[in-house]
Amino acid sequence: MNKCFVCPFNCGVNRKTKLGVCQAPDYIEISHSQIHFWEEPCISGVDEKLGGSGTIFFSHCNLRCVFCQNYKISQLNHGQKYSEKELLKLCLRLKTEGAYNINLVSPTPYSLYLKEFLEKYKNKIDLPIVWNSNAYEKEETIKSLNSLVDVWLPDLKYFNDDLALKYSGAKNYFRYATSAIMQMRQCSPKDSFNKNGIMTKGLIIRNLVLPGHINDSLEILKWIENNLGKDTTISLMSQYYPAHRAQEYPEINKKVASQEYQILINWLSDNNFSNVFIQDISSANEAFTPNF
Repeated sequence: MNKCFVCPFNCGVNRKTKLGVCQAPDYIEISHSQIHFWEEPCISGVDEKLGGSGTIFFSHCNLRCVFCQNYKISQLNHGQKYSEKELLKLCLRLKTEGAYNINLVSPTPYSLYLKEFLEKYKNKIDLPIVWNSNAYEKEETIKSLNSLVDVWLPDLKYFNDDLALKYSGAKNYFRYATSAIMQMRQCSPKDSFNKNGIMTKGLIIRNLVLPGHINDSLEILKWIENNLGKDTTISLMSQYYPAHRAQEYPEINKKVASQEYQILINWLSDNNFSNVFIQDISSANEAFTPNF
């Protein structure tokens, strides 16, 4: 990649000789893979004896979240190089192990490589492809993945751009993320499920609730209501716990209070949202983070 403009940072670096914000090299690096049972029920299923999501955790990330629970792979460069053939072998192994889908976690830095990979091998993999991202992506990048990605799983992190800049180092986060999500909806206009209730096509919008910032989450939910509708599938996540550098920011150096989370649940119920996943407040536990 002679000049990398794959995400909104527009670093313009030649990743063969210089690293950009995400620190990703000029090849695919993967930290971890597993059959994952802790995603939304329509992604990983509800029975740990069956299926699960074939999850591939890519190394590096274009956000610099100070509270990242996966910071070892997103910011500390844990991972190893994979060729196309090795990645294909990994996908097929997960399929053999019973995966319902191939779940690409933090794929954004490798968007161009994954586009080429899926163009070659999607039919051979023959499972729904899940794009599990932070949503800080370009609309044209998402558009280029149309027909290659089946299920879009963005985490719409911030409404307030000041928060995005402070905690994740991202300028104009909301504008870029919402444009990308609108394009995701165009790529997969309707949600589809197989006989086991596993999503095979569609969009799920996540929001990781931050302590003390439920008003930001409320604004995100209002945006979804006004732009995508109340039937949009939402995953409201209470799993935040202080990780990485969160102790440097006293206002988020704590878990989300159950009262805060309940306010958001009540708002969704009062406004008749029909497809919502919520978490038990006990999910805010390091035990649920994969061991990288």
